Amino acid sequence: MKKKVRVFALLLALILCIPAALAGCGSGGSSTKSGDKEEIVIGYVAPFTGPLSAFTQAFDWVSEQAVAKINEDGGIYIKKYDKKLPVRVVKSDSESNATKASEAATKLVLDKKVDILAGAWTPDTSVPVSAVAERYKIPCLISNSPADSWLTGGPYKWSFGLMFYVEDMMKSYVDALDKVSTNKKVGFLFDSEVDGVTFSGILAKMLPERGYEVVDPGRFAIATTDYTNIITKLKDAGCDIVMGNQTTPNFTTAWQQFQQLGYVPKAMVIGKAIAYGSDVAALGNDLGNGIMTEIHWSRSFPYKSSLLDLTCEQLAAKWESEKGKQYPSTSLGYDLSLFEVLDKALTNCEDLEAETIRDQLKAVDYEGIYGELSFDDNNVMRIPIVTGQWVKSSTWDYDANIIAPGNFPIIDSVDPIVIPTTTQK
Repeated sequence: MKKKVRVFALLLALILCIPAALAGCGSGGSSTKSGDKEEIVIGYVAPFTGPLSAFTQAFDWVSEQAVAKINEDGGIYIKKYDKKLPVRVVKSDSESNATKASEAATKLVLDKKVDILAGAWTPDTSVPVSAVAERYKIPCLISNSPADSWLTGGPYKWSFGLMFYVEDMMKSYVDALDKVSTNKKVGFLFDSEVDGVTFSGILAKMLPERGYEVVDPGRFAIATTDYTNIITKLKDAGCDIVMGNQTTPNFTTAWQQFQQLGYVPKAMVIGKAIAYGSDVAALGNDLGNGIMTEIHWSRSFPYKSSLLDLTCEQLAAKWESEKGKQYPSTSLGYDLSLFEVLDKALTNCEDLEAETIRDQLKAVDYEGIYGELSFDDNNVMRIPIVTGQWVKSSTWDYDANIIAPGNFPIIDSVDPIVIPTTTQK
């Protein structure tokens, strides 16, 4: 009888242990016994390959310096373990694909037992990675995505974003157009992806309110390679302005077809496709001269990193000195701000329980490479975004002039030029 009782007690103990073991899957590996934690692991998902891979070109360089700075004295002191723990980053490739991003994030949580999930670059990463964080109840920080698109996957309890609001971007776009003498006819070149639908919807309302006429041929599939019908409609309508949002390969194809059909507007505003000077140069034959786009970060921004103690100009100059090539304006600031915020949050953690990290993320209120920032009610840090224009440069192939600061007047700007090769009179 006693033997049966002991066997029953053992089975009961095993059953009671199962929920606790399963709960550890959602804790990101941070539910450990006091004293046996050796590091803080950050799982990072981003498009290291595929059509969006250009956005990750600065990550290794930034993370190497940021992590070295955080770990230079042993890491971050965590009271529960009474010691400093170094930070380690585990990267995972989304392959520029939403499904792959979800799979990568899930593996980081379940297999790598990361303490924090992070990710970056467009809704293809931000939405699925955040969904994984919400599912497994693990703190998550996303860098660079239109907040409006990201919020369609909310509400979020575990996920936070360093993001721009589309209205801020669109206001600076239209402010830039106001500086150019045109017939105020705007043709749309937006695909049917999340950004294309979101951006075109906001502009369709904003532009008429600012005195512009919209010519909208409709959304098109991202796989489109022949833009003849769309371009012809915009040309026939006499649009002095074209606005759109595309990946780099798709816009390269479209812009070449604009030239072939003898239609070059006075102002071309294209999101995402020409984020870097190298993207503009790849258009060839000076075809990038005068094209406008959003600027996510610039060496001329009047801010300073809280982590590396470098101004924006110093950070850009350091990159160019060490790399021998033009600084990546779109990604350099976002990559660094990710580590600035994580450093601030973790420094205030007394333990590494998921709830503790989440709450300290929410509480971050600091000044860094993007100025003074804190999370709003949407769990978004509103990152500055302005409009720039690519112009031929004596230093690099192209430099981006900021031509409209929009809702961020602290950022200096200059007047835009009309595209030199325009066919519009």
